[in-house]
Amino acid sequence: MNPDFAIILNFDLKTSNVDQDYLVKEARNIGVRAIMADDSFLEACQKYSIALLDKQAGLDLTAENVIDTIVENRIKGQATIINLAVEADGKLADDNLKMLSAINDWMHLFGHALNESEPSELKTSYGYILTNRHATYQKYIFVKTPLPDKLTVSGLKQAPNRVEWIADRTEAKFSYDKQELTIDLSASNSEFAWEIIRIQAHRPEDDLGETKF
Repeated sequence: MNPDFAIILNFDLKTSNVDQDYLVKEARNIGVRAIMADDSFLEACQKYSIALLDKQAGLDLTAENVIDTIVENRIKGQATIINLAVEADGKLADDNLKMLSAINDWMHLFGHALNESEPSELKTSYGYILTNRHATYQKYIFVKTPLPDKLTVSGLKQAPNRVEWIADRTEAKFSYDKQELTIDLSASNSEFAWEIIRIQAHRPEDDLGETKF
């Protein structure tokens, strides 16, 4: 399965009275890149650049546990397949809409980090570290509140250029000594239980001087 598919919506149709365009657009709008449904969804998937996958067993989740599940699976390098029942009237149940809203709120800030990440070789004293598979100089630390005052990361060979809270793009204070990075977590003010810190690691091109023409 494509590793960019962190979340997959598995549509369980209770009726043929379905607005495929609406459902696929809802998936696209919350940062989902793939769905599972029958072939009647193919045109809508092509329209919104969403992958249509063969059906597999999914999970019945709620607004209260969906982000925990998504993050925990991603940390393991796995996708989360979420069951969504389409009722007889062609609509989604209120509890499913509430869950999609919770996903949307979180993915609006952290979706890029979730979709692009894979397990990292670095180690942290708190939370979990993943690597951007397309830009490996970027590392993501997934941390869950309540947070400690600080955390340490081992394995970086050079001090990073920047460490920031993704939610508001504010810089996090840090120090680096003997291949150990210490990050101050006291400035966190996010409303979400799961937050993500981005480490912008040192790159060879950062040592190059300005090119003059």
